[in-house]
Amino acid sequence: MQKAAKLWYKQPAVQWTEALPLGNGRMGAMVFGGVERDRLQMNEDTLWAGYPREEHNPNALTYLAAARDYIAAKQYAEAEALVENHMLGTDGHGVQPYQPLGNVYLDFEGIAKEEAYTRELDLHTAIATTKIGSGDEQHIRKVFISAVDQVMAVRLEAAQANRFDVTIAMDSLLRYQVSVDGQGLLLMGTAPTKVQNHNNRIEPAVVYDDEGRSMRFAAMIKIAETDGNAELESDGIYLKGATYATLLYTSATSYSRFDEMPGQTSIDPAVVCRDTLQQAGKKCYVELEADHVTDYQRLHQRVDFELHDPEHEYTQSWPTDERLKRMAQGKTDLDMSRLLFQYGRYLLISSSRPGTQPANLQGIWNDMVQPPWNADFHLNINLQMNYWLAESCHLSECHEPLFQLIEEQAVTGAKTARIHYGCDGWTAHTMSDIWRTNNVGPTGEATWAYWPMGGAWLCQHLWEHYLFNQDISFLREKAWPLMRGAAEFMLDWLIENEEGQWITSPSTSPENHFYDPVTRQPRSVTEASAMDLSIAWEMLSITEQAGRLLGVDETFTNRCEDVLIKLKPLQISSQGYLVEWNEDFEEVDPQHRHFSHLFGLYPGRQFTMEHTPAYCEAMRNTMERRGDEGTGWSMGWKVAVWARLRDGDRALRLLDNFMQVGTDQAFNYRKGGIYPNLFCAHPPFQIDGNFGAAAGIAEMLLQSHLMDIHLLPALPAKWQDGYIHGLRARGGYTVSMVWLHGKLTQATIIADRDSTCQVRYQGAMMEIVCKAGVAVQLTWAEEELTCT
Repeated sequence: MQKAAKLWYKQPAVQWTEALPLGNGRMGAMVFGGVERDRLQMNEDTLWAGYPREEHNPNALTYLAAARDYIAAKQYAEAEALVENHMLGTDGHGVQPYQPLGNVYLDFEGIAKEEAYTRELDLHTAIATTKIGSGDEQHIRKVFISAVDQVMAVRLEAAQANRFDVTIAMDSLLRYQVSVDGQGLLLMGTAPTKVQNHNNRIEPAVVYDDEGRSMRFAAMIKIAETDGNAELESDGIYLKGATYATLLYTSATSYSRFDEMPGQTSIDPAVVCRDTLQQAGKKCYVELEADHVTDYQRLHQRVDFELHDPEHEYTQSWPTDERLKRMAQGKTDLDMSRLLFQYGRYLLISSSRPGTQPANLQGIWNDMVQPPWNADFHLNINLQMNYWLAESCHLSECHEPLFQLIEEQAVTGAKTARIHYGCDGWTAHTMSDIWRTNNVGPTGEATWAYWPMGGAWLCQHLWEHYLFNQDISFLREKAWPLMRGAAEFMLDWLIENEEGQWITSPSTSPENHFYDPVTRQPRSVTEASAMDLSIAWEMLSITEQAGRLLGVDETFTNRCEDVLIKLKPLQISSQGYLVEWNEDFEEVDPQHRHFSHLFGLYPGRQFTMEHTPAYCEAMRNTMERRGDEGTGWSMGWKVAVWARLRDGDRALRLLDNFMQVGTDQAFNYRKGGIYPNLFCAHPPFQIDGNFGAAAGIAEMLLQSHLMDIHLLPALPAKWQDGYIHGLRARGGYTVSMVWLHGKLTQATIIADRDSTCQVRYQGAMMEIVCKAGVAVQLTWAEEELTCT
């Protein structure tokens, strides 16, 4: 039986980053747990501003040759000016933001302001519970969002002698109206057609139109069960004299496809809401909860993680926010690493399910019309980081929404490839939205706006899904066409330099700057950045391997291999660092939050401790220079990188740094961390750090990027005793391990199919033969691995 994994607190949430997140992949809620007024802030994954549109710049291609000439002549200022003034997208909407749907309010009468109060989120059941008072005076509220029934269920309970009155109401920050609909309240609204980026001061910041382009949305709530008396008014549902009540809520939008006008689809969100509540209302609360828990645990209970902490009983007696404060004071709390790991898995299950949108910069949780960075899909690391844990942490199904995005991004990206670059295939840039917007800009700095490598990086996830699951049909039917298209673009985008090496130009390294050696001014545009070359290596390598495996398109596969061999190699500086750009430029910020040039170590596989030790040493030096601070997501990435460098103690130091309470001071890039509800603090909130930290913990305990199974490759000294059950390894293996006194004692490997694999631990290696579904037991004794 798994040990309890809960976030819990002794007071209601005041700030949004103190509230507790719930989700079923499509709907999200933030539960505040107020005493007299409880607020549930609601989201719906397809509710975005804007509509399908193209904002390509048909003149961009005409400037490409001139930009390359400037770069070849080392006239970086001129090249950057050309890119930013002529090679970005046309002025227009740009990427549009994810929107908040609204709020559900529960206003209570008869709730005593007693000292006894707790609220919690149980990661084993995905249920948020608030308890107010004790004994006969206690009120209990339970909330969950069911993926089975597509509703949020709110259960209110009190003792017979302590009946309560509650008013249920809804509102929204968007244009909306509320009306009585049958037995419930119906909120209907429209999303903006254009919202300015959060850091723009252009007025109007939010634009609506009446041309039928706006997305329509609806939310509906009703009382499904109660022993009280309910009255419906346009301003709320008034429930009086109740000892229990079950409220059911759902939402819907008019979104149909990324390329269809949302204001003109045949989908009626109100009808969808009515139908959903009617179906869910056929079940009693007990059935709804049981079906929800069964469905959720099918995913979450696959992995069980335990770290023996001598102070566990003591630390468990502290609320979550107090534990974070104690850690900030230097107190040890090993169990917080376990909680953070399972929380990352919980958040992915809650924000990404088959058939939903992928998890965006904030998962599915957002309370702002102008959220930071649009709460969009950032493709220069953030979206990919969201899914680093999907396969290794045994949540392969949750990866599916990303594959759908890739398929749709390839459609818009094919036009971008032709118009902006004169290339075949497809590409993607730094930012996208639900409309799979793929323009460059329309305005911005080249360091983040001019970056056509996103599509190739996304394709790494298709290949990883195949490696972990060995699903040849997925590789042939889904992955190969997309990988081939991204590789086509890459082959056309690469050019030969004077030494006959293939490079990219223009090239940037997200989102960093170097000092121009001549002018001493910060610049970002050059050629052959290390990240570009590493992504190109990864793209061509996996395409070549996939083509050989499938036995298709030999001419194209050979071309990938030929270019791969002649890619310009990465450089090591005279000081022992990995060179980030085409030359060893002086960095404007040596401790920059991005360290994109280390892509080939993690999440890539170009550089490994076994095969390229000199490069790995240069990367270690680079990481030392970058330091142990940074934004929340940056520290999550650093955990994984140090794990690949097999330094578990350094990885744990980054985890401990990550678990420092963040601030609400926006854009304080140096001091990221975590909020009281364990959301990643960039700051402000970005969810990628939660996912990256969980993936990094998995990487500390199990690695398989060399297509063997490496047990406990980066176990920190402080993690003396523990176990983990259910991690996944490439090749189609489920792995469990137990360790004592810092040494492996037992490992269990279960293969999906009959196969043979190599297992490694502390320099020892053995080959094991597996039968599908049959556990193979390994032990470690006297410096030897033994199969039992």
